[in-house]
Amino acid sequence: MTPPAGRERGFRLAALGDSITVGVGDTVGADAVHGPGWAAHLATVLGAETFANLATEGARSRDVAGTQLAAALALRPHLATVLVGGNDVLRSDFDARHTLADLHRSVGELCRAGTDVVLVLLPAIGLFELGPRLVRRVMRRRVASINAAVEEVAGSAPGRVVVVDAARAIEPAGSRAWHIDRVHPSPLGHRALALAAAAALSASPGTVDENGVVHATSSVTNTTPFSAAEARGRLPEAPEPPSVWERLVWLVQAGLPWCVRRGRDFLPGLLRAVVHDVKPRMTRRTRPAAASRR
Repeated sequence: MTPPAGRERGFRLAALGDSITVGVGDTVGADAVHGPGWAAHLATVLGAETFANLATEGARSRDVAGTQLAAALALRPHLATVLVGGNDVLRSDFDARHTLADLHRSVGELCRAGTDVVLVLLPAIGLFELGPRLVRRVMRRRVASINAAVEEVAGSAPGRVVVVDAARAIEPAGSRAWHIDRVHPSPLGHRALALAAAAALSASPGTVDENGVVHATSSVTNTTPFSAAEARGRLPEAPEPPSVWERLVWLVQAGLPWCVRRGRDFLPGLLRAVVHDVKPRMTRRTRPAAASRR
């Protein structure tokens, strides 16, 4: 990672993904839709001359492998970021195998086009961490399956790929790392993720650090590094967290309507997943009792 003055002229960065990359959560105030987002902050830190945010709200892995990938390839970026899977785990038809296939296609085609890739491991979805134990277990298992797919794709990619662990990146910020909805990062969380990605890109080949897993050094790495303090200095300060009133207004205007819209599809699938999770354990518990009565 080098200062902008030392970077290749015309350095291009493209961002693919869902609402996290769009920038949802990177703002304060119930009337604000979103801010720049972590990938835009990464572009600022790296001194990208061109930044294209191709992410869309509600995008699933198939959207990334479809329209977003085609648009990214047309731009011929030097670096692309891919953060996806959060909407996949919230769908009743969730299947990690589909996400794996979509990631293989997206990352493979980007690498073969000469683009370096930053992949992001999903953190646990904070909203569901507040729910019952059975719900937490189902959602953690889904997120873990997405992250396993990310690791598999990164390990077999035909090019340079860096994997960043979002949970480790934003963990130091604690509860302040999360937006009001507990689904997206807060402004502080977005900045922490951008800085973790920048640090991972500057790491030595094959190293594993506290911010994530580096599978290969990116070609955007160069020989004149700058410090973490310099990287932070290139970003605007994160705004203060929203007030209690702002949180209540957001809950009424945006939070509850979102839950109603998403619940129509998500809840039936979640209930099926919970039953699928509980049924084998209930069977194991009843078998010994039945055997002892014989």
